[in-house]
Amino acid sequence: MLRTQPDAPIYPKPLLGRKFAPISGAVEKRTTAGKTQFQDFEVSEIPATGKSIRPQQSSRSGTTSRRNLTGSVQDGHTQIIGKENRETACIKTLQIGYPQSYIDLFYLTHGKFQDLEIKEQVIKDLRERLIPAEQLNREGDYPGAFQGYHELGSYFERMEIYDAATYFYDRCVEIANKRELFYEAATAYQGLGNCAYKTKQIELAISMFERGVKISETHDLKHSVITLSRCLIEVYRLEADKLEEEGKTDLALGYHSKCLESAKNADDLVAQGNACYRMGLIYFQNTEYQTALEYFQRYLELSRNADYLEGVTNALAKIAAAYQEMSNISQAIKHLEQLNQEASENNKHSAEAEASLHLGLLYQKQGQHKKAVEFLDKHFSLARKLQDRTLIDTARVNLGIAQANCTIDNFIDVIGGNLSGLIQWKTKRSKF
Repeated sequence: MLRTQPDAPIYPKPLLGRKFAPISGAVEKRTTAGKTQFQDFEVSEIPATGKSIRPQQSSRSGTTSRRNLTGSVQDGHTQIIGKENRETACIKTLQIGYPQSYIDLFYLTHGKFQDLEIKEQVIKDLRERLIPAEQLNREGDYPGAFQGYHELGSYFERMEIYDAATYFYDRCVEIANKRELFYEAATAYQGLGNCAYKTKQIELAISMFERGVKISETHDLKHSVITLSRCLIEVYRLEADKLEEEGKTDLALGYHSKCLESAKNADDLVAQGNACYRMGLIYFQNTEYQTALEYFQRYLELSRNADYLEGVTNALAKIAAAYQEMSNISQAIKHLEQLNQEASENNKHSAEAEASLHLGLLYQKQGQHKKAVEFLDKHFSLARKLQDRTLIDTARVNLGIAQANCTIDNFIDVIGGNLSGLIQWKTKRSKF
């Protein structure tokens, strides 16, 4: 799934012409004996991967007259008497003079869809949406035709029948591009990108969303730029993940960089920070610690600006690790102590335990055994609070070593302060 679940496009009536009436009925996807069913139409808010490109309006409800539903088509053209089946539906559509609707209906009821169970009412509903959309296209009401076909695409997307959804979104792109309906074109590319994303065709999804962004930027559709950029953040990240798994880190960096630019376009500080974090990790793994440090510092700054606590604690830990690899122990300790404090103040026990452990081990390496015991003891207490058995066992061992080192230090301090007394005691024992 994508990171946010935005709403689907709801088209303002003045822009896209007449409204296609919803027909009541269940819209959930059901199966019978393992077969998918087309369900009754109810065209209202349609869930999509990206947020609506135009500011969302309230959902439409209710029904319109048959005249409004069918546009200028005569009522008799869509009135179906008797049982409707696939063959008669297609034939009737052609007989009344709508060849494109015939082709569309045949496509939806035959071929790859012939094994789907289609209710009689749904076939009727399909005709009653295809015919007016074709008629509106003939009359030059292109926004109205676009809306009719887009509602069909949205319906099939919601039903998870993505081939059919793509079929109608392609029609929408054709209408929008031919008639220079730029907002509508961006919306249609979003629908195509959604279908590609949901069928795991990530490269195709990227291509569709990028086309939508290009149109939106060219024609100053700021809201659509933001929406489609949010979609791109997710698909760029998925492509980068795949490339990292394949060991193609240079290519992965390119997609993380694109993800960062899209996050800037969407004004998403958290997504910007996450992109910086992922790039920092790649540079860190490639032992380019200075470059990694720069990205981790940007991650910290963006996370603070977004009030994103998880990002802040994660960034501090990675900054400390980079400094440690660069042998700058004082800076590593400084950032770990910041992490310890931030985590403690916000009851982030896992982050606090991690910071305490690393601080204890660093102080131990520096020979500051009392400081090491202080933080490793805190780590042990937090491990018990977290009830993590593996962490508890490890913490107990580390604390035991630190306490032993501290005891040795104390012993050395004692004997170091009275060396002559120790020599006399040793001399006396040697006489016996």
